[in-house]
Amino acid sequence: MGPADLVQKISISAESPRGTERNDAGAALAGAERLPPGTWRQKCAAYVLALRPWSFSASLTPVALGSALAYRAEGALNPGLLVGSAVTVLAVHGAGNLVNTYYDFSKGIDHKKSDDRTLVDQILEPQDVVRFGVFLYTVGCICAAGLYAVSTLKLEHLALIYFGGLSSSFLYTGGIGFKYVALGDVVILITFGPLAVMFAHAVQRNNIEKQKLLRRRKILYPYHWRKMWKRTSVYSSGFQAQVCQMLNVP
Repeated sequence: MGPADLVQKISISAESPRGTERNDAGAALAGAERLPPGTWRQKCAAYVLALRPWSFSASLTPVALGSALAYRAEGALNPGLLVGSAVTVLAVHGAGNLVNTYYDFSKGIDHKKSDDRTLVDQILEPQDVVRFGVFLYTVGCICAAGLYAVSTLKLEHLALIYFGGLSSSFLYTGGIGFKYVALGDVVILITFGPLAVMFAHAVQRNNIEKQKLLRRRKILYPYHWRKMWKRTSVYSSGFQAQVCQMLNVP
């Protein structure tokens, strides 16, 4: 076969339908890569998936337990504080999940066979995960401030419990990274065990004690006023008698 025949065979192969199909497939693939991003519904679904909502039972269970203990001890329960406590703990939990996703990806731990492939499959960008985590931590702080405003729980006690849980959710993989030094289970046990239960219980218990104190004051204040009035009347009568005696007035 001469050089001319070889050149002619190559040109025929390039012009064949099979070669044309390959070129069309490559063009279609390039066009798919240039497609605009998904709709806002797909974006919201991606954010919800990144939160790992199937793990939220680990947050709701201790909140329910702490509120139930407060109800058993005091015989009353504030539904608003229960919802506020649940939202606060869920916000911190969700932010902790996002921190875990970010650091696992940045350290190369997540891969195609991992349970969390939010960043591996490029469902979200790393900066999106960081921003959403900061937003959730901010929501948690706002909810904690609201609980402090409507409860009699001391600020130092609330800050100790809340920021203890917040720090644990971040340091699980961020900062020190307890997960990477075989202490992750200990952090999870403390955060979603005593801390979350104490948080919900303290908020409910102090609010109930505040309501009881107000009821006691309503009962005691009229009694104190009557007692003070009697004492004032006795003192004024005695003082009037002494003045009359000094002035020899009958």
